[in-house]
This record gives sequence, structure tokens and C-alpha cells, in this order.
Amino acid sequence: MFLLLLEHLFLALVVASLVGVYLSRGREELLRVVVVGVKNIPGVGSVVASLLKSEASSFIRQSPIGSGGGGGAGGKPPRVTLPKKGLPHEELRAKLKGMKEREVDHEKGQVFAYAYTLTDDHFELQKDVFDMFTEKLGHSEDHEKIVREFQLAFLHENALNPMIYPCLRQMETEVISMTAAMLNGNDDTVGFMTSGGTESVLMAVKAYRDRARQLYPHIKQPEIVAPRTQHPVLAKAAHYFGLTIKHVPVAPDYSADPKELEKAIGPNTILLACSAPQFCHGIVDPVEELSTLALKYGLPLHVDACFGGFMLPWLEKLGYKIPKWDFRCPGVTSISADIHKYGYCVKGASAIVYRNSEIRKHQIYTYAEWPGGLYGSPSMAGTRPGANIAAAWASLQSLGEDGFMQKSKELMELTETLKQGVHDIDGLTIIGEPHMTSFAVGSNDPDVNIMAVADVMETKGWKMERQQKPDCLHCSILPHHTHSAVKLLTDLADSVTAVRNNQSLKKKGTAGIYGMMATIPDKAIINDFITEFFSEVYTLK
Repeated sequence: MFLLLLEHLFLALVVASLVGVYLSRGREELLRVVVVGVKNIPGVGSVVASLLKSEASSFIRQSPIGSGGGGGAGGKPPRVTLPKKGLPHEELRAKLKGMKEREVDHEKGQVFAYAYTLTDDHFELQKDVFDMFTEKLGHSEDHEKIVREFQLAFLHENALNPMIYPCLRQMETEVISMTAAMLNGNDDTVGFMTSGGTESVLMAVKAYRDRARQLYPHIKQPEIVAPRTQHPVLAKAAHYFGLTIKHVPVAPDYSADPKELEKAIGPNTILLACSAPQFCHGIVDPVEELSTLALKYGLPLHVDACFGGFMLPWLEKLGYKIPKWDFRCPGVTSISADIHKYGYCVKGASAIVYRNSEIRKHQIYTYAEWPGGLYGSPSMAGTRPGANIAAAWASLQSLGEDGFMQKSKELMELTETLKQGVHDIDGLTIIGEPHMTSFAVGSNDPDVNIMAVADVMETKGWKMERQQKPDCLHCSILPHHTHSAVKLLTDLADSVTAVRNNQSLKKKGTAGIYGMMATIPDKAIINDFITEFFSEVYTLK
């Protein structure tokens, strides 16, 4: 009976707040104290959470989301998976037409926010420029065309408020559902779309920071433990959100070393992180072992699969030996995966996927005190471009499992050919044993400075990705490399010969700069140099 009374009391308070009952500041504070106190009574917190969820679901059913515009029963779209076979483009165009007919048309002048457009030649110019810069996604011309059609159809729509453009909400939830299934998630697996891998990792770190604040309020200096090869965006996220990151040495094969990670775990550790694969050398970390470690210490484990999330699942299905790295590992609590990489979508589309909604809730930012209304946001950005959500949905639907399998097969076969070609060049070697469509080229000859090789390659028209510790060149193999693979191997061989015959090259260009930086003990000076570089390169005359 007591709990029933509390339910009714809390429901009354929630409803009163939602319908806009205005209270004096003193009564607001009293309300806050009462609500917090009620939630902290043993056994009541779960009742309150269940009640809030029920009220939110009821609100959604009564909103535009639940009365059409892409909602299923109770306003919730059903979970979906990638189609086994990519949908015909005419079928996708029919779906697009139906979506646009259900969507709010802001051009009628009945929407007071979200879309700021000029319906004249200015708008047409933007469409032309946008179309020009979104060509050549790395797949067939037909695939590119249908993706651009969806982009242009939602070019000015804004996913800031899911109630205004419910079709965007439907597409986003379906993109996450398809991604979750691909990553071996289940019906509890949820997530959000973001603008890219950086934002996906930022949001994961923010979620785990806020989770730790709730569960472990005594931790004042939260720490993340990750291998040295972890993408710098994790350190960036730690910097932004007031955490520190402990980088640990990797194993001799350049994968994360579970023993080193375990040694680094301390009383302030709130998160473990690893990669699938790490970008530097294309090597998947031992996620299964790290999953066991995470469970042992009761820590969440984030897998950064921004690079490989849309490639590794298909390579495994093709029979390549890929270590388990996804939600099949019980300690994995979240995965980031970029759709705009091997999902063959235009830039500006990524997914952050969580094992369950309890973890995901910590990603959401809310603010109920604003005179402008109740505010909530699931991502760093407020405005969220509808065009990129629509393009991601169209890309996944267009390709389907068969399209991804075919493209993955082609690119992996090309990668294997290129790796063998590099091995056949005297003086070059592949760093470690890559697991997917990327590799790093190093030197096994003291007379062949790999940075000098990069400099010579750039005189031949290539743009090389230089790496350090050890010095090497990163190569992500992409669809357009089908046309340049033979030239790549020929030019690499010629560049190695040029460097071997002219040792002075290792003291010039970027080879000289990297060589000099390696001798500087205080890396803060190098950081200052990088800061000055970005400051200058974006400075006007």
C-alpha cells in the first residue's frame, strides 16, 4: 500500500510538472528534495524508474511520433536487420516518397524552428554544391545516386527534435537496429547516430563518466585505461570531459596486452577501451580477453570499431580468421562504428551502440530549467543534419548483406594482393599481422628510411599517411584503389630504390622532420608545434 501511495504521489508530481504548474522557488526546492528522497528509499527507485518509463511511453503514443510518421505499435518502430539482398532502388524511391508525404513540410510555414531555408535559386545552388561534393562514395554509380537522392530529400531537415521529423527518427532507429544486429547485439541493444567516430567516442566517454558519477560518487579523478595504439580521440574525450587516460604498452604483435591493462587498473578506473582494429596497423585487439578482464573488475569495456565495424563482420562470414570482438564478448558494453567508412555513406554518419538502455541513458543531456521549454539532446550537436541520417539508412538498405559481402570480398582480396606485393619489395615489410583491409608498411633495411620513401612517393602524386613508433606508412584499402594498385606497387619499388641510392633523402623533407622530432625528449614542444601549425594553417592573410 505504501509503495502504491508513493506511485500516485510521484505520478501527481510528474504530471503537474509536465502540464506546467508554476511553483515558487522555495516550493521547487522542496519538490526536488521530496523527489530525491523518495527515489532513495530502498525498493522505490525501480518503481519510480518504471513509472517514468511508462509516462514517457504514454506521452510518445499521444505525440505525433505515435500517431503516424514512422512509429509502430506504441509509437515504437520495430527492430530491423540488414536486408539479405539490397533493396531495388525503385522500391527505395517509393519508400522515400511515402516518408516525405508523412513528414512535416516546413516550407508551408507551420514550423517555428529547426529548418532555415530559402526556397529560391539559393536553395538550388546549395543542392548543386552538396551534390557535387558527395559524389564518388566508393561503390557503384547507382548506389551513389540513390544515397544522394535521400540526402537531398532531407537536406534541410533537423533531427534535433524527433517529434518534428518522425521519419528521421524512424530511419535513425532502424540504422541503429541494423548496426546492432550486425554487431551481434540483441533486442536490448540500443544506440544513437552521431556525426562521426570522434563524436561517437566522445559520447561513450561522457556516458561512462556520468555513470561513474552516479554509481561511484567517491571517485573524483576518473581514469580510462587503454593501449598505446588507441585512437587519440579517446584522449581527446578524456581531456574534454575531465578524465585522465592511462596508456599502456602493447604486446610484441602490436595488439593490446591484457596483462599491462590489468596492471594499470586502479581505484579510479571507470572504463577500459580497445580497438577492432586499431587504426595504426589494422590489428584487432584481444577483445575476448579484455572482456573477461572487464567482468573480473566490474568495469565497462568500450570497443572502438569506428574503422572496422562495417568490415570485420563480413570478413568473418567470408571465412577470414577474425578474433571475436563484438557483443558476443559479454564484457563489451559499447561499440562505436562509422557508417561513413566501410558503410559506404557520405561523411557525417557514425553509430554509438550500447549493450542496453541503462548505459545509453547516461549519454543523454537534459535541462528542465530553460524558459524556452524542456531540453534534451542525445549527442554533442544540437542540430543534427537529417541528410546524413537519411543517406546512412539508404546506404544500408541499398547494399544489404549481399552488397557488403561482395564489396568486402573484393577489397580483402585486393588487400592481400597488395600486402604480398609489398613483401616482394626488398627493404619493405608489413607491420604485424593485420586482420582487415588495411596495413602498415615499414622498413627492414637500415638503408631504406620509410619516411624518405613517403617523400619520394609524394613526388609521384601519392598522399602518404605517416606513422611513428615504429616509423611506417598506413594504407587503408578503399574501392578506388582497384584502379591504382599496380601503380602503387611500382612506385613503391621505385621509391625504395631512389632512397637506397641517395642516403641524403633521409635528412630532407618530412623524413628529416620526423627524425628530428624523435630526438626531442620534451614532447610538449612538439605539441606546441602542432598547435602553432593549426593556428597558422587556418589564418587568413
